[in-house]
Amino acid sequence: MPLSSMRKRNTPERAGWTQRRGQLRREALQEAAARLLKRREIDDVSLEDVAREARIPVASAYHFYKDRNALFVALAAQLSERIAAIIARPYSPAQRKDWHTLIKTALRRVTRHYAMDPAARKLLLDGKTPAEIKLAERLRDQSVGALMEGIFARHFALPTFAERTAVFFHTVEIADLLLQLSVMQHRRITPMMERHALIACTAYLQTFLPGNLPPRRPPL
Repeated sequence: MPLSSMRKRNTPERAGWTQRRGQLRREALQEAAARLLKRREIDDVSLEDVAREARIPVASAYHFYKDRNALFVALAAQLSERIAAIIARPYSPAQRKDWHTLIKTALRRVTRHYAMDPAARKLLLDGKTPAEIKLAERLRDQSVGALMEGIFARHFALPTFAERTAVFFHTVEIADLLLQLSVMQHRRITPMMERHALIACTAYLQTFLPGNLPPRRPPL
C-alpha cells in the first residue's frame, strides 16, 4: 500500500472517530445491561445476552469488556455516579433545617432512586453482586462519605476532629448495609428497613456530632 494511502487512513480525524465509535458501543452495552437487569436477575445475564440486546456483535462486546463482570463494574460505576449526583442536589431550607433532617432527606432520595431503578438496586445492593463490584463500591463509598461531609459543612458549622472523614464514610456504609439486607431479604427496600437505616445513621453520627449544629447563614 502506498505510504500516502496509509497516512490518509491514520489521520487524527479517523482515530478520533474510531475512539468515539468505541465509546458509543461501550455506552450501548452498559445501557443494554441495565435494561436486562430490570427484567432479569444478575445470574441470568451474560455478556452474550447483553451484546444481543445492544445489537452489537458478541466478538465486539468481548473487545470492550473481557467478561460480564467487567461490564457490570463499569455499569455500577455509572449508576453510583448517578446516585452521588442525586445526593448532591440542592437542599431546600426545610430539608436542611437541622442535620437530622438533612441526613433523612439524603437517605430518602437514595431509597426513592433505588425503588425506581431495578438495575441499580440489583447491581449495587443485591447479595448476588459479584465480588469485584462489591470491592469497587466500598472504595466509591469513601467518595460518597466525603460528599456528605462536604454537604454538612456547607450548611452547618461542622466541628473539626481527626476522625470526621472516616465517620461520614462509616455512616454511608451503615446505610448501605441495612439497605442491602432489605434487598436480600425482601427484594426491595422496605419502609421499615429505610427507617432502621435512618435510626442507625443518626445514632452513629450523634456519637460524634452535637444534637444541634449551628446553621451557616448563608450556606457556603
